[in-house]
Amino acid sequence: MGHLETQAQAADTSSVDLNRLAVRLSRSENLPVLPQAVSSVLKLADDPNAGPRDLERVIERDPAITAKILRAANSAYYGSPNVPNIGRAIAFLGMNAVRSLVVSVAFQGMTANRGTSQRFDNLEYWRHSLAVATGARILGRLRMPMRAEELYCAGMMHDIGYLILDRFMGTELDTALEQALNDKTPIHEQEEFLYSFTHADVGGLLAEKWGMTPMIQAAVKYHHNPQEDGNYFETTCFISAANVLAHQAGFTNNTVGITWELEPHVVKAVGIPLEQFDAIRDVMVQEVLKAQESFKIQ
Repeated sequence: MGHLETQAQAADTSSVDLNRLAVRLSRSENLPVLPQAVSSVLKLADDPNAGPRDLERVIERDPAITAKILRAANSAYYGSPNVPNIGRAIAFLGMNAVRSLVVSVAFQGMTANRGTSQRFDNLEYWRHSLAVATGARILGRLRMPMRAEELYCAGMMHDIGYLILDRFMGTELDTALEQALNDKTPIHEQEEFLYSFTHADVGGLLAEKWGMTPMIQAAVKYHHNPQEDGNYFETTCFISAANVLAHQAGFTNNTVGITWELEPHVVKAVGIPLEQFDAIRDVMVQEVLKAQESFKIQ
């Protein structure tokens, strides 16, 4: 049987296989849990009546996240004076920036636990997520500044499907990683071929279960194929572009040596001339290197 025929058969069974995984996840007591603080701050972002004090109260209910926020807010990256409490952090950095910090420190904590994969490097995964988030924010500031921090959060979460694959399908993930490295092809193509769905499909399930905003759910599910996103095509293209820039810059998420190129429809949707992306990527790299210190990663 030819390679294309095998791929076609895999595509025919993808919905069944993904549904089986969805059922398994719905019954599992071992799913990654989104901290309540993250759910709450994202809901506040959609509430036009929410103010700084509402955000402060939500964050302070989680002492661990509060401590990490203050450590980051007092780092050289943010250039803050002495920030003794969350209220001062919000006043100095702004509500949107603090919301993004909450998502970042919470997600960093979630990536710290090793799953069943032998090849998946959680630290590299975290660096890639930080790079995509940073790139999405930079692109957002250039084209849709009012949504730049929401794009940052979507970029941070775009690969959450790997939390599931690493935990429940480690052997299969190892095979996909090995094939991607051997064939020099993006891992989502290997995932589709090997088990008929991708980390983006799985991430879409998890984002929905977590109650993420519709825009973030779409970015998670469609960042490799934004043309299939009928509702949030433009913002998903920002995440897709940031993902490519991160890979090009060497923040590869466990797959090195693979060539990534910006798709013409993505460049058109983002609305930035192609020749400007090299400079944007350079700025992204510098921002990530600075941000790593605030999150205490090397």
